[in-house]
Formats: sequence, C-alpha cells, structure tokens
Amino acid sequence: MVDRRGRRLILLAHCILNQNAVVQPLARARAALEGVLQACLEGGVGIVQLPCPEMAARGPERAPDDRRGYDTPAYRALCRELVAPLVAQVRAYERAGYTIVGLIGIGNSPSCGLDTTNEGGARPGRGVFMEELLDQLPELQGRYLEVPRRYGEDPEATTAFDEEVRRFCAARGSR
Repeated sequence: MVDRRGRRLILLAHCILNQNAVVQPLARARAALEGVLQACLEGGVGIVQLPCPEMAARGPERAPDDRRGYDTPAYRALCRELVAPLVAQVRAYERAGYTIVGLIGIGNSPSCGLDTTNEGGARPGRGVFMEELLDQLPELQGRYLEVPRRYGEDPEATTAFDEEVRRFCAARGSR
C-alpha cells in the first residue's frame, strides 16, 4: 500500500476555517476564508485548526474587546490549557516524521495576532493566545503569516495574501 500523505502540516487560527467564531461585526465570510484554505491545500499541506480561546472564554455572541481585556491571569491560564493538547499533537506528528510548515494567525487580533494586535486600536504586538502558543512551540518563531485586516474586503489584499500563503507553503519543501 502506498502512503499518499504529504506529511506536511500547517497550524491555522480557528476563525480561518470557521468565521462563525469571529466577534461581530468582524467576520469576513459566511463560513471560512476560502482563499487561505485553498492556498494551503494547493501547497499540499494538511491543516491543524487551532482552538478559539475567545469563543471558549466568552462564547459566540461576545462583545468586541481589545488585548487589555483578554490579558488577564485567568485568560492566559485558559490559553495554556487549550495549547497543551495541541502541543502534544504537534510533537506526536514530529516524532512520526511530519514537518510543521508553520502557523497562520489573524492580524489585529487581541488573541491571534502575530505581528499586530488590537490594544486601543491596531498596533504592533502579539495576541495573548499566540504568545502562549509560541512559548510552547518556539520553533515556530518566524515561521508564520497573519491574515491582514483588509482580507476579504479589499480584493487586492485578499489576492496578494492568498499568493503569499501559496509561496509560504511551497517554500517549506514537499515530499
């Protein structure tokens, strides 16, 4: 029997695959960010969906908040709790010879931003959840992208980011 698996994986912020988890009114699609998903699949990488800590903490109808509202000891503890099984899963894949291509977060998110967060408006910085995740998976430092805030609203930004995801996946080798 031939093993058809590509043995390459990418970690995606929860809301890339489930826009229903996004706080109102920031959803960019009815279901998923299809261009990002398609770019990952075209790149031959399997997808590991990260949990949504904001949804776990406050539910689907939560009010918008910024990083200061989430940067609490209780929320950080929840983030670490959510990260633990993910780290175990990543380590199991690595032991079995899989490659973790990288990580895609959400720009300007108080939880899932990697280069930009929301703290009284957009600013450089990392979201709370991504801080906790990268503390546990430090090898992903510098191996990530973040969906720009204008994705899904600006056709040029959307197309450019989808192409960036394709290049990102292709640049990290294939089997």
